[in-house]
Formats: sequence, C-alpha cells, structure tokens
Amino acid sequence: MSVASVNWKGHIKRIRLEPGPTWLDVPRPACLTTGDSVIQEGNKVWVPCDNGICQVLPSFASPASLRLGGLRLDVLIKEITEADEYVAYEHLADLHYRSHTIHGRTARLIVRTLDPAYPKVIGFIELATPFFMNKPRSNLLDAQFVFDGVRWDSWDIHTIRRHIHRIVRIGRTVVSPEFRGFGIGKLLVEKSALFARHRWQVAGKMPYFLEISADMLKFVPFVQQAGMRYIGDTDGNLSRVAKDMSYLIGRFGDGQEDTTQYEQTSGILDQQVTRMKRSLALMQEQNLNTSEFTKKLERLSVRTVLKDFNLFRGIVSLPKPTFIMGLNEYSSKFIEKRIAQLNPQEPGYSPSIQVTPVQGPLIVSGLTITYISRVRRTLATHAIQQAFDISPDDIRTTVINNLNFKVNPGELLLVEGPSGSGKTTLLESILGNVDPNKAEVEGSIDVPEGFTPASFKQIRSRKSLIELFTDEGIREALHFLALAGISEPFLYLKRFEELSKGQQYRAMLARMLSSGLNVWVIDEFCANLDEITANLVAFNVQRIARRYGVTVLVAASNPRPFIHSFRPDHVVRLSGSSEQSILTGDEYTTILGIQPRRAVELQHLSIGSDLLFTTCSEHVYTAIQRGRKKLSRGLTVLSCGNNKELVRITRYTQKYFKNLTEQDVMLDVFSNLSQLKEHLRKIDSRLTNESFITIIQFERLYTEVTNSE
Repeated sequence: MSVASVNWKGHIKRIRLEPGPTWLDVPRPACLTTGDSVIQEGNKVWVPCDNGICQVLPSFASPASLRLGGLRLDVLIKEITEADEYVAYEHLADLHYRSHTIHGRTARLIVRTLDPAYPKVIGFIELATPFFMNKPRSNLLDAQFVFDGVRWDSWDIHTIRRHIHRIVRIGRTVVSPEFRGFGIGKLLVEKSALFARHRWQVAGKMPYFLEISADMLKFVPFVQQAGMRYIGDTDGNLSRVAKDMSYLIGRFGDGQEDTTQYEQTSGILDQQVTRMKRSLALMQEQNLNTSEFTKKLERLSVRTVLKDFNLFRGIVSLPKPTFIMGLNEYSSKFIEKRIAQLNPQEPGYSPSIQVTPVQGPLIVSGLTITYISRVRRTLATHAIQQAFDISPDDIRTTVINNLNFKVNPGELLLVEGPSGSGKTTLLESILGNVDPNKAEVEGSIDVPEGFTPASFKQIRSRKSLIELFTDEGIREALHFLALAGISEPFLYLKRFEELSKGQQYRAMLARMLSSGLNVWVIDEFCANLDEITANLVAFNVQRIARRYGVTVLVAASNPRPFIHSFRPDHVVRLSGSSEQSILTGDEYTTILGIQPRRAVELQHLSIGSDLLFTTCSEHVYTAIQRGRKKLSRGLTVLSCGNNKELVRITRYTQKYFKNLTEQDVMLDVFSNLSQLKEHLRKIDSRLTNESFITIIQFERLYTEVTNSE
C-alpha cells in the first residue's frame, strides 16, 4: 500500500492508504508522508527504505528511572499518544520557545511522568531534517563511506543532495526548569538516537548519523554525556549574509519565481527562505529598499552593534558548536577515525573556576551561648515577677551548651533541630555575628587560615539575572548559572524576584560560586521548597561544593526530604533544651531510618505469570488476575515473553471467585459463566470459591515498549 493523504488532528495524524481506502491513525511524529510505501501486518506498520525498514507502529515508548540522591522518579520517553500529553507538551513548548519554528520533517519525544504530583510532561526533544550546509559535518564526512549498500567517496554537492537524509538533526531539547539536574537532557539524546535508528526516514532513507548545532552547547555541553562528539564550529552567516539576502530578495522578493522549485534544484533550504521572508518583512517595517537593507547588513558584518543584532534576529546566525554520533557500529567507528585524522580542537567554552579551600579544620570547642534579655519595669512586668518569681532585669536562656565538633576542609556540616534550638545562633557565631550586648559566649571557635565565608542571601536588584553575573563576561556568567541548574534562556532575562523559589535558590548558589569564597553558610536550608526542588538544590550544593573543595555549613529544621541528596559528613543535632549530639552523616541517616523515596512507579503486568487469562477484542483487553493486587488506572506495561506493550487500564473490579456473574463473561470467548469458571480452574487448580480475583480492562495504545537497543 502507499500513503495517499495525511491529515493532522491534534496529537495524531490520519493516514489514508491506497488501494483501499484504509484509514490509519498514527502518532504525530510518525515518519509517514504522501507517497510513502507501507507494509502492514495487524497492528504493526513499517515503511520500506533503501537501507532497511522504518517502524511506525506500535509507537515508541521507553521507560527510565531518574535518580537524584534520595529521590527516584519513573518516567516514559515516548511519542505523544494521548490528548493530555499533547496539551502538556504545547504548554511547555509555548512557555520556553515562543514563536520558534522548526522547518521540514520533525518528530518529538516527551518525558512523561507517572506521578500525579508532577506535571505530565517535564521535557521533550525534537528531531528534524538537517541543514543542507554544515562545514564541520562536511569536513567529517569528506572521506570514503561504505556501509549496507550506501557509498560515497567524498562529501561534495552531488553527495549532499543524494545522502543528506543519512543525517538527522536534534532541533531542540527542552527540560522544565524545575527538573534541571536529573540528567534528563542526556537521557533524551540517548533515547532519540534509539528512535532515529529504527523509526526515522525521509524519502526512503534511514539515517546513520545524529547531529546537533546550537549556541547553548557553548555553555551546557550536555550532549557529550550521551556520547556525542565535538567536530567543530559552524561558520555562521555573518560574513555572507548581506550577499545571500541581496541575491534572494532580488530573485524571489517580487514573488515571481517559486522558491520551492529553486530549493529542489539548487539545494537552498527553507531556513534561507525563512530568512529572506524575515528580511522582506523587516524592510517593509523599517521602510528600507534593497540597497539600504544590504548596507545595514554589511555594516553588521564588520561592527558589533547590540541594537542591530536584535534588529536582525532570525536573519543573522553566529558560529555554533556541532556535535555528532553514529547510529550504528560502522558509523561510530567512522566518526572516531575521522576525528583522529582531523583532530578538531574544542574551544574550551567552559571557563575554569578557582576556589582556594581553607587551610585547615574549623574547630568548635566548649561553645556555650547564653542570651540575656532585659526589659523595662512596668506594672505588667512587675505583676509577672510577683506571680512567677522571675526578674525582668536579667532573663537568661542558654541555647548552646558545651558544644564540640570539627569540620575539615571541603566537608559538609548539617545543623538540625526544631525552631528555637539555636541553629541560626550557631551559624552566626561561626561567622562572628553574635552581638556581645545580647549574648554571652564561652568556649572557642577556631577558624582556619584563608577562611572566607559567603552567606545565602536574597538578591536585591532590578537587573536581569544575566546582568548580575557579567563582571567576568557572558560566558562565565552562563557557566555559573548552568552549574547551579539554570540553563533556561527566558530565566536569564528575568529579575531575581520574578523567579520561583527553587530558581531563586539556584541563582543564590550561582552567586556564591561566582564569588570564589570557600565557605558557604546557609540557614533554613530548603525550608520553603517542594520535595523535588529540595532534592535538586541539595544535590547541586553538595556536588558543586565537593567538586571545588568548598566547606558547607547549613541549618535545617526538617532535612529528612533531602538528606540522601545532601549527604552531609557531620550532623549537629540541637534540641532547644541544651541537649545536643554530634553524628556522622551515615549515623544520622541510619538512626532516622529514612529510605530513598520512589515516586509512583510504572505498573507492569505479565501474561502468564501475573495474569491467569487474557483476551483481546479489537482495541480492548480483558484480563483476570488471581489475588487482590494494588492497581491504579492509567498507563501500564503489559508483557508477553520478550514483547512489551503500553496499555491503559480503564477499569478493574475485585471479587470472590464465587461472585463472578454473567456480566463478567467475555462473550467473544465464552458463551456462559460456567465455561469461564471451568477454564480458569484448568489454568489454576488452586482456585476455590473463596479465592479472590481481579478483573481488569485495558485499552490498547499500539505502543511498543523498548528497554534497550
């Protein structure tokens, strides 16, 4: 059969196949278009290509567990198959990349959560057709390539036209700002490679290479963690943009010649057409003729002007780092061999960060702090004195009593206790901020040489976030923010007060990191954060501190939600009644009996072990399970041998075997209740009238679950 037409309907597209006609609903990312040949066997659909077969159905889904210290979150990386997933994706895309359009064929995979406490979609990746020209890619591929019937000896213009679709491009990767730090970007790249290897095709050609070129990789090169290799920077178009736009506007600006035909014959990309259309709109907006417009572009080529760069946004592109990976063993070896030959030198985008650790331990010996409160005598205070025999002249409260501990350079200390137990007082005394007029301090606090503390403080400024960090340069500023977990472009342009609580914590962490100070003091640590954000912040603080040898002193009333992510070396427990204890981090965690928490898990059921019996009628499964197991409606992986399918539980009922009714009979298999009971007893001889069973109904999604390559 072949595809006669394609119609988009929200999260799906409806395919009409001929001869037939046969109608087929597939996920929106499915690589099918008019004219494609199709092979269909039951619920499985493929597109035959010149170098293999591209799978369309069942749709793609791959489970993964995101781990962060004490928190584990099960997710699915999948094509969009549900209407609510599409709505959640659109919201995330609109929030972070407004008016950003990717041209050509695209396919997106989402990160779908299963816990109702979290957003349904917390990230996505979009694959797209590659740009026609990319200098680093051309240099890399300009050598003999022979694999699976595909061959070229050089990457010239004729080879490009013939084999450009052996490459698939990562168009964009978006992770919700509140979930940065889980490694979601790396996970998305890995899963997109798996998807592209088996499910991407253009013009009957399946890809051998996955590439990405993006400015963000100068500051957040997360793709390297997924195995992609740097091959050089693109040229950008600054040096030639005036000439390119002058030519295109002269040829197509009057609308007399069809750009589509020119694209097919000359290899011009729709990206260039988009730039031309943007240029024409800008000329009309600025009331410029072609000559005046070209001169502005020429001046831009030799003189950096912020105002003009903003004016020509979408027309001018600057050099971008390019990364690539092979989608099969031959392509991967080809890349490694060519990189060894070309030896592209990474430009060292990430600046070095220098923090000089303290030169010795912080030692607290016999520390006792007593607050003294004096109030003036009045009739009211005199009445209290008479009633309770206390004097308003000298009220003394000991909050810390004979405390002894040591913190070595680069270690993490947690001070834990209820409100009023002296946590803040202890931190302030280490900083030397206790007022001698209000408190008596006994014992000693020996701070080591080179002790330079920084406190977590709210940032009071009307400047945008990026402007707060640019004393050393833009690149350094973006590096500090990325290390702290802020790599969302729109957040760079917000003021501190406009950020969420979690984002404010990350900004303050970046501020402390940029200061170069070697002791971080944080009071009320993660006090007003949700569990996810608290774990992310705690994990980032300890990860960065240990990396750069920073000593960290934090106080928290309830560290239990994030203790596995923070992993302190020492814990000082204060009680508020002069009782205190010093524990190692491991001892503290053991005493509390806190286990790493796992959010809602992906449900798994197996035909043949969990389920006594299943039957399928069109798009619906009915299954019977022995016993009473905890189930929830929603997405579930149904396994049969090595085959795994994603289904949706729509309803389930639990009852005694003796209480089965005629309504429970699967009429497509059994004609009456007796036949059903007899069949179940043959499968499981242990079944009695008092046995408990669960009757489950699934809705099929035609989604295959892939665990690995």
